[in-house]
Amino acid sequence: MVQLDRRTLVPGLLFAGVAGGFLLLPALSLVGSLLAPSQPSPAATHVPPLIGEAIWARALGGRATELQPINPFSIARMASCHLLAERFDGQAERDAQHDECFKLIPAVQAIGYLSTVHMRSEGVWQDPRVPFVQIATITKLSSTWTRAELLDTLAERGEFPLGFVGAESAARGYFGRSATELALPQAALLASMIGENRIDPWCHAERAAALRRRILERMRDNLAIDDAAMESANRSELGLAAPPSNHTPCAD
Repeated sequence: MVQLDRRTLVPGLLFAGVAGGFLLLPALSLVGSLLAPSQPSPAATHVPPLIGEAIWARALGGRATELQPINPFSIARMASCHLLAERFDGQAERDAQHDECFKLIPAVQAIGYLSTVHMRSEGVWQDPRVPFVQIATITKLSSTWTRAELLDTLAERGEFPLGFVGAESAARGYFGRSATELALPQAALLASMIGENRIDPWCHAERAAALRRRILERMRDNLAIDDAAMESANRSELGLAAPPSNHTPCAD
């Protein structure tokens, strides 16, 4: 499973920005488009608004209302920001600054994640074409998809710990209810698990709660919820249902 974080983005994407050649990114995208077996299509079903806002927070979309087309200017700007972030002394400060850098291209990590999921579904993830195809896919999605289409597709195709695929499947698996029935604490926890492969919420409750808190804080910063709602949800129990029958017992 591929995590929805900065490590899922092809290194060549940042290299394209640092290299600065304004012909480089279009050239790579053109080559990738010619080599790509297909382009992903957006999901047909709509994600519940609350879960959508939580997923947007997970994707580091910030307060943007739409996606921003990826081009040499935006890539160079983000790459420069990342280079400056490495000058911070503490790891926490560097991580926080890197998060801010990704907001320069709203939800770019989520776009990269979806391109990876698509390429694996097409059977080309281990193919030498991957760097070119991924750049082409990321560039096209950022230019043609809407914010709503991205959120709907993440909700439909996102991968969760324990093998759940899609928000509906994960909601029933984690909470024993439909995604439309989730309250804010459960929606934030659900979103925090997309692309996560290191945390089992039943076995790592404290770490799961910390991830949920991060999503709630981002939702507050995005003005999707207020301080009172964030604090109330943060104090809530995880609300997990009984683990599925195939759940591996937690280690002592």
